[in-house]
Amino acid sequence: MTRVRKVRFIEPQTRPGRPFNAWITRWPLLGPITLGTILDERGHDVAIYNENISGSLLDNPEAYRDVTSADLVGISIMTPTAARGYALADRIRLDAPHATIAFGGVHATFMPEEALAHGDVVVCGEGESVIEALARGEAARGIIRARPLEDLDTLPALNHGLIRDFDRLLQRCRRKELYELPVMTSRGCPHGCTYCSVTSMFGRRVRRQSVDKAYRDICQYVDRGFRRLFFYDDNFTADRQWTRALLERLRPMHLRFNAQARIDFAWLDASRRRRDDALLAAMRGAGADVLYVGYETIDQETAIAWHKGYRGADSLEARLREDTRILHSSGLWIHAMFVLGPQHTEDTAERIVHFARASDIETMQISVLTPFPGTPLMREMRPHLIFADFPADWDFYDGTHCVYDHARLGVVRLQQTLIQAHRRFYGWLGWSRRRLRAAMEERLPLRDKLAQLWANARTARTVLRDWRCETNAFVELFLARKAKSMDTSNLEGGRLP
Repeated sequence: MTRVRKVRFIEPQTRPGRPFNAWITRWPLLGPITLGTILDERGHDVAIYNENISGSLLDNPEAYRDVTSADLVGISIMTPTAARGYALADRIRLDAPHATIAFGGVHATFMPEEALAHGDVVVCGEGESVIEALARGEAARGIIRARPLEDLDTLPALNHGLIRDFDRLLQRCRRKELYELPVMTSRGCPHGCTYCSVTSMFGRRVRRQSVDKAYRDICQYVDRGFRRLFFYDDNFTADRQWTRALLERLRPMHLRFNAQARIDFAWLDASRRRRDDALLAAMRGAGADVLYVGYETIDQETAIAWHKGYRGADSLEARLREDTRILHSSGLWIHAMFVLGPQHTEDTAERIVHFARASDIETMQISVLTPFPGTPLMREMRPHLIFADFPADWDFYDGTHCVYDHARLGVVRLQQTLIQAHRRFYGWLGWSRRRLRAAMEERLPLRDKLAQLWANARTARTVLRDWRCETNAFVELFLARKAKSMDTSNLEGGRLP
């Protein structure tokens, strides 16, 4: 009989002050939950510690003792959480030499040798095929290249309750049915944007659960009391037939959901003559609420350089404006994601803000073009990196810090431009008039409506304040490094600074 093994997963906390923390603290990574659910169903003793929810593991003696008594400690890292993950692993290795420390996640996949310096095992790719062997202590040490999971129907319905303090996260939403439970039904993306690591991680062939499997899992989540979902799928509408079939199953359930989608998914053809009104109607009829849309740019030349793949004859800005209007007219709300790169100026940011406000976009974010490991962009930008003291500098590879020195604006002005653009857009503390009106029309008790409005206003205010402080600290660090570099250059040249 196989001995029950104690397995603890960790999602490291992110750098304080990042604007994305408002989302990361709300929606945990699904990798640890998926692997944890598999092992839990096999009878192992499993728990997940998410530092973004529970706080620092090192500041919680009871939780830390629990982790260091485990047989296997799995740490899932993204690029901006890599340094924190390594610090945790180094500490655990000292205090629990018996435990096997395994790294996984997108950053570990593309930087396996770096991760291995802090652990015993690094799983590159999708970990479902090797997690049971790791839990039993049967897997080899070192770097494991896991094979992609072909049949996603073999995955269990996720047990989000394995996260310690998950109830604390739900309490922030006042009631369980107001929390958007994160789920995922597919892997991969058919597009090849130069800045994105999704295709390198999961491939350009989209693998999906069957409609029956996705529906059965959602029914389980509903039975647990959840009424809202957030589909993590990188492109929820990539397969129109599959999407429509699932939406038809969801329609009678009267759920609400958010999802990620391309802004131009309403068009059936590259010439933009045939519209998929049936899919638009099915989205809204099944409870689609907010779409998270990667606009990235309103400039055609930039879109081509980034291999964004927008199609159509008119100007890109005109097409995006029309696409936005179509989604709005279908009752869908939009969180728009834009990017500023080294080729852009203050005028670019101003045009983005003007476009977003004129298009009545509900919420938006502008990120810094960031070269993540595993992307074509990293290979292109490597010679220009000025924050390259790895792994410590991975902290700044999060889409909010300029880590290269060839931007037209320069590091300081680019950072200032980002803050100013968000302050101009969020004049209503994160709520457009359209969003306010729609929120008040939603079928919720007045108390819940007012609570949601206040929570969003408070989040917008807090995020901008903390981001400004973080930006100021980053700028000071950049200037200090620049001054030190100049001093070093002068000394090496035989001159005093």
